[in-house]
Amino acid sequence: MNPTALADLRARIPGCELAAYVDFVSETVLGADGDLRYPQEHLDALCRCAAVLFAQAAGCADPDAGQVVFLGETGARVFLRAPGASNEALCCICGPGTDFAGALHGVRQLMAGAAG
Repeated sequence: MNPTALADLRARIPGCELAAYVDFVSETVLGADGDLRYPQEHLDALCRCAAVLFAQAAGCADPDAGQVVFLGETGARVFLRAPGASNEALCCICGPGTDFAGALHGVRQLMAGAAG
């Protein structure tokens, strides 16, 4: 996924502070776009988090759901598995009150187009 596609994805989600495209099996950050320049250690930690969450999701009733979300007081961390790429995912850090669910359909369409 190129930098323009990542910026477009992030623009579709008001309140999205960071969008990173990662290979969570090799724990490699393939690209990132954010309001601020995040240090590599932060991106690496986000990638490891995606790896752990998708590994745990594999043990759930629907391991192919393709998304993992966790919410906290400071916002949401959203992980979407890329279509057609079982080990790649979009990771978004969103501020509190971000309507990620409202943007999810458009984000999935844009991801499918960027992956194709």
